[in-house]
Amino acid sequence: MSDDKFRKTSDAATRLAELREGKKPIEPTEEEGDVDAFSTISADRQQKVMLELRLKTDDAQAFPYSYLVRARFNPTNGILLDFGVAEARISGLNLRPLYAGLVAQRVAVIQEMDELHAEASVPPEATVVTRIEIMEPEE
Repeated sequence: MSDDKFRKTSDAATRLAELREGKKPIEPTEEEGDVDAFSTISADRQQKVMLELRLKTDDAQAFPYSYLVRARFNPTNGILLDFGVAEARISGLNLRPLYAGLVAQRVAVIQEMDELHAEASVPPEATVVTRIEIMEPEE
């Protein structure tokens, strides 16, 4: 008796094996791709090693997820990420989906957006990052 008919097609390990063997093409999902505020990877892909923070000024800085010792979310104050060597404060609108992705280590990039541009072009229910502050401890 074969257990193939009982195996779920949504099993992440099976899907990853199929992708590696080239059996099924990679299909984009709603979870992955470019979202204005942040981008994530799907659950059947490896976790991201680093988190890239992109500022409005085109400056960018990346931190390894292995350094992330604490993540705090407050609807009023935003998200605070403590990497030990620095802290990153993320402010904006509807940040809960971003926080969930960060805790699961599925966020690859967080993009800061101008508030006026966000109001004009982004739906009200979308996640918008209006400010990223990187604070490094003084020595």
